[in-house]
Amino acid sequence: MSRRFACLLALCLAWPAHAGPGQAAHFYLYRMQPGAAESFEQGYRHHLEWHRAQRDPLSWYGWTIEDGERSGWFVDASVGESFAAFDHRVNVAGDGADFRANVAPYATPMGQPTYVLLREASTGTPLENRKPSATMQVTHVHVQLGMEARFERALAAMHQALQKEPDAPAHTWYRLVTGGDSAQYMLLVARDGWAGYDRFERSPGALLAGDEAAQRDMAESVQTATTETWRYRAELSALH
Repeated sequence: MSRRFACLLALCLAWPAHAGPGQAAHFYLYRMQPGAAESFEQGYRHHLEWHRAQRDPLSWYGWTIEDGERSGWFVDASVGESFAAFDHRVNVAGDGADFRANVAPYATPMGQPTYVLLREASTGTPLENRKPSATMQVTHVHVQLGMEARFERALAAMHQALQKEPDAPAHTWYRLVTGGDSAQYMLLVARDGWAGYDRFERSPGALLAGDEAAQRDMAESVQTATTETWRYRAELSALH
């Protein structure tokens, strides 16, 4: 009996306690009601306290969009968990009630896209590792249906090019799973403010210079791309 216990103990010690960050990324976007930004932030802080009181195991990031057509919007997200984790959220009814009481009067929900992390195409995963940067350069890419394989082939070439750039910040790619028009991708480039562009400013297209096949894949697969800046709001985040 003791021998069997020793074998089971050895197996438990050999098995990792945590398999590493998950690949799901759930985002929520809100447009402020006119003049309600301060009330929204106060209410959202109260809502985060509700999550802490419930011992919510999910981590929640918060950002403010600083430029582009969505300037002033707020984004929150749970990143780095398994998709199954959202099947077991704590007190869903209570979560909704607290949100409606403290946050909903001050903002309009504008979408809740869910993405999957493209780990092989990414050079780093700061959010999954709970190490958010001060700002992020966020690029949304719409790809023609049926051209996803060619686009991701271009991402593989871009990944190789980034490996040769010692000053390049982390580039993290995601592909949309649900919550928007297909096929969409999102690139998050970690920045420490505007100074980060002095060290590295190269665009995806510039990184593919010299690789004609990858340039064709990118040019012929992409419909549109837009870029904006997100500023991390530590006081409106709850990380574990």
